[in-house]
Amino acid sequence: MRKIDKSTILSKVYKQWEEQLEASASKHPKYTSSNFRYFDDIKMNLFHCQNGLCAYTEKRLCPEGYGSENWNDGRYTSNIPDSIGHLEHFDESLKVNKAWLWDNLFMVLEKVNDQKSNDPINNILKPDHHEYDENALLAYNHEEHIFFANVDNPNLTEDQRKSIDKMIITLGINKVKSFRKQYILSKIFILQKGFPHEPITEYPTAFEMTKRNLGLV
Repeated sequence: MRKIDKSTILSKVYKQWEEQLEASASKHPKYTSSNFRYFDDIKMNLFHCQNGLCAYTEKRLCPEGYGSENWNDGRYTSNIPDSIGHLEHFDESLKVNKAWLWDNLFMVLEKVNDQKSNDPINNILKPDHHEYDENALLAYNHEEHIFFANVDNPNLTEDQRKSIDKMIITLGINKVKSFRKQYILSKIFILQKGFPHEPITEYPTAFEMTKRNLGLV
């Protein structure tokens, strides 16, 4: 799960509306999913920031349509592309009063959102947090194809490692391990054989960590 930069705001009309709510300490309208007037603006702006990938698993959710050319006057104006995934509230407790808070929203794989634990959230694995660094916090087992807390980082305390491992479960980061394994193995095979290969289109963190584990960097 790589760091996500959500500072590029293309859906400016939505963001101005959200900032006005926050400035006045007003309660957000009830969460109505895709019926909300800015839903598509939020969804596609998140896909733009996430490069069309699930924020947690990095499985590709949206193949196209999230380039900046699809916005006009602060609104998403193109046809909505075929995609999968749900709009996810990182901290579920904010959904009641701050349902449309930009800082709390990501696009994620449907089964990750549906099965997400109700355990308390720890920002240690919030992918857009200013202190988040996947290489410092996470490690990857390229044989089992699972992420786990980086035990080789001496700056992490035992409590922090436990928090990371718990959040890996909460966010469902390893729920796609069979798909991730198939994809990574095929790309590594091509790399090891020295064949020309296409750009990595999903699971980039797992791919880069696998290359490093195998000394292919």
